Amino acid sequence: MLNSLEIEPRDHTDLRTFAEELTGRLNAVAEIDPAALMDLFRASEGFHDANRLILFALQKFLLKWTLGHAYKHTKFYGKNPAYAALPSNEVDAAPDLSAWPIISRTVISENFEEFIADDVQLRSTCHTSGTTGQPMDVYKSFEEVRFINDYFSHMFRSFLKSGRPKPLSLSFPNFYHGVAVPMPSIGMSFVSGVTDDTLIQDARRVLDTTYHFKGYDSRIRILGGLGHHILFFTSYLLEQGVDLGTYRMECINLTGGFLSMQMFEFLRNAWKCPINIRFSMTETIGGATCIEPTSRFVLDPHLIGEVVDVDTGGSLQEGVGALVLTNLYPFVQMQPLIRYQNGDLVRRIPSANGRVVFDFLGRVKNALTRMKDGKREWLLFSAPLNNTLAAIPDIRVYDWFANVRTAKDRTVGSLPIMSVRAEESGGVVTIKLSLELRYAPHLHRKRCDQLRGDIIAAMRAVPDTVLSTAMDANEVVFDILFCGPEQLNEPIVIKI
Repeated sequence: MLNSLEIEPRDHTDLRTFAEELTGRLNAVAEIDPAALMDLFRASEGFHDANRLILFALQKFLLKWTLGHAYKHTKFYGKNPAYAALPSNEVDAAPDLSAWPIISRTVISENFEEFIADDVQLRSTCHTSGTTGQPMDVYKSFEEVRFINDYFSHMFRSFLKSGRPKPLSLSFPNFYHGVAVPMPSIGMSFVSGVTDDTLIQDARRVLDTTYHFKGYDSRIRILGGLGHHILFFTSYLLEQGVDLGTYRMECINLTGGFLSMQMFEFLRNAWKCPINIRFSMTETIGGATCIEPTSRFVLDPHLIGEVVDVDTGGSLQEGVGALVLTNLYPFVQMQPLIRYQNGDLVRRIPSANGRVVFDFLGRVKNALTRMKDGKREWLLFSAPLNNTLAAIPDIRVYDWFANVRTAKDRTVGSLPIMSVRAEESGGVVTIKLSLELRYAPHLHRKRCDQLRGDIIAAMRAVPDTVLSTAMDANEVVFDILFCGPEQLNEPIVIKI
């Protein structure tokens, strides 16, 4: 494996020569060394053209290994001639995967055994939660877990050599997905929870304790876990009269589910430290990181991401489409997924450094659209809708934490209780948004009229929708129904 990059390209001609030589050296590699690969991915960071070419070369290099392994060792890919060879790619261009079909969870479930590689040994299984469809098992091998550990351990090596005390963190792990993939850490993690009185009280005890471990910090400085767990724990501490600034947190790391700007600002103001949001899914190793203050996500370099038109599957360099991800060997070995679409809708943002950058818009199935002149037009995205509703305290939310009696408000961190659908009749689309309020709507009619106007105005202003012009042309009617507590008797949105 390559250990260094000795070429310093200066002009366009040198850049192409640089890309050709790098590709040739990579193709000569007989074994992938995790430490050297980590160093090369680090060299791809930045906005020089050379950084972008390094990224593309590495992704195509790993894609070649991914395809070769999947075609040889799994029945699904091996029986399809389309996967017999890599499509031709320009040496200075991003990987082009468009020659291969997009696969969905349904395809995987119907052919599950054919996706399992025969050359590695099963270590553990995890699974999707089932909130967005039929649950799917995900198999992990000893071989890929070992590589992941070696790769990320090398990533942290420079920090460990710095001599500064290693951090202590408190984590609220996600048990919804079975056995987690173990990841190395630069410090020591304490594990607790927030779902009953014993757990949440113990979490505060861990946070308040001063520790005396040689080589480590004396206090918890990093908090991580599911977004709604962190929100609830934060509110619980504030109810106890705790000044969260005294903890001097270095960062809060969130994953799992959509976080509205209202809740983001709440956490940042409460903890007075950076809030890191991770986009991830059980089916992939890696994900994307939210970049402040834009709320945009940047995909990890060891994943190949695409955004495709939801109808044609054609690749989009910018605009609204479905997110498609490809796991790369050797990060994933036992269950390779090439061009996997999990149902997320995003807005792709042009990027200068080759990385896939996007805004999360929600699930494809939760978006409302219409067809006009043979073309799909977007009317409503679920993430911007939730972003608006989350800032309205009048709307009831789920009670996720009913067992925590020591907390006064057990609803913090939960989603608004709502349902949304569209019906078309006579060429007119009617959007029906039903919201459950904390009070009987007939007692506060003026307030409901104000909320209705505010919500519709916010949705009309969402980019990449035709809602505003369609309403002005009387082609779309936006109807908002307010219900009292326990009176919304429709299927509600449980995942944005």
